[in-house]
Amino acid sequence: SFCSNDVTNLRSLLGGFFAAVMFVGVNNLSTVQPVVSFERAVFYREKAAGMYSPIPYALACVTCEIPYVLVQSTCFALIMYAMMAFEWAADKFFWFYFVLFLSLLEFTMMGMMIISATPNLQVGSIFAQAHNLTITLFSGYLIRRPKIPKWWVWAYWICPVAWTFYGLIASQYGDKEDIITGSPMMDPPPTLKSYLEDYYGYKHSFLGPVAAVMVGMPVVLALLFAFFTKKLNFQTR
Repeated sequence: SFCSNDVTNLRSLLGGFFAAVMFVGVNNLSTVQPVVSFERAVFYREKAAGMYSPIPYALACVTCEIPYVLVQSTCFALIMYAMMAFEWAADKFFWFYFVLFLSLLEFTMMGMMIISATPNLQVGSIFAQAHNLTITLFSGYLIRRPKIPKWWVWAYWICPVAWTFYGLIASQYGDKEDIITGSPMMDPPPTLKSYLEDYYGYKHSFLGPVAAVMVGMPVVLALLFAFFTKKLNFQTR
């Protein structure tokens, strides 16, 4: 990979990771909200007629988003993986695709959950923007985790993009023993693995917990979407 031995190139790649994930993820979050908001009016009508039940309806909404995100993730992963010149190894590509798919699914579920918990699309959009600003700040890109104050580091650990960033970087470069150069402050030059561990706090050995959290986040958001759909009613007439 082009970034494996230079700090400047590595930071450029991290920026590419961050921009790509945020752009596609925020797009998913914002585009699913009008659809869910419109369908909720239909749901209220059919529920009143005794045709729809909240939990099956919510699970159906969640399920129908999965094929779309799968196709989206496949196209995006193949293009981005090749453009970034990553190592063409089956395990590394699987990790990349796995983390990317769950990240985009989490953004989609977050958009659905926000709409289910708010009275209309306008209010939901406000909460979505607040969510986007918060995850940008605590993603670990603008402020590295070792530099986040101890009383704010909890926000890093509950930030979905922080786990995405961790999984993408650690899976691709967390096991690399190549020497990295480009900074006069690093003498002797460290390996890429030790640089990521010391400077960013990313450890390849932590990929197991990362995978568990990545799976858990969209599941929790989907359950919250179902819960709010069942318990909250924003009908005005």
